[in-house]
Amino acid sequence: MDVKTALIERRSIRKYKSDPVPEDLLQELFEAARLAPSGTNHQPWRFVVVKNQTIKEQIREAAFNQKFLSEAPILLVCCADLSSYAKNTRKRVQELVDAGVFGPEAFDNYPGIDQELDANALKGFIPHAMLNVALAIEHIALRAVSLGLGTCWVQLMKAKKIAQILELPDNLVITALMPVGFPDQSPPLRPRINIEEIVYRVLE
Repeated sequence: MDVKTALIERRSIRKYKSDPVPEDLLQELFEAARLAPSGTNHQPWRFVVVKNQTIKEQIREAAFNQKFLSEAPILLVCCADLSSYAKNTRKRVQELVDAGVFGPEAFDNYPGIDQELDANALKGFIPHAMLNVALAIEHIALRAVSLGLGTCWVQLMKAKKIAQILELPDNLVITALMPVGFPDQSPPLRPRINIEEIVYRVLE
């Protein structure tokens, strides 16, 4: 399946078959996430794989009782690891210098390259980190289509409550939930606005 076909066929699936997801397919999804781009290549995505039914039901309750979250065979809790911004920054900048993206002056100009970042400083990376995790999540969603699997982005949730349920450390910030399984529905494409509406301006 080519990328355009995956884009066209992707749907938000809210009904799943009870069939388990084979481990090799699950690993294919994580490989897709691993290949996603990220700012300065910090790769902050981390995933909690929830198969335990009791825990899925607890998360469902903390996500406004969206039943399909506990009905899918797998529920991914997609997190941003803020600690990834507190290490290896000089190494990542060196990679960009070696690739010709930056000049040597980047080591002097890159903010916080050698700073010891405390918990409060790391909180400033939350929007950036969550954006990068979103890229990895969409990689998962598209790869899932090509494997015959369904997914659904879910951000309607009480993230702090779910973090408590999973006993997550403070450096992991939940970005989204994503159920994964074989679809038990084939919903039509929902309405999309036209291209003229999404291109705000063309500067020539």
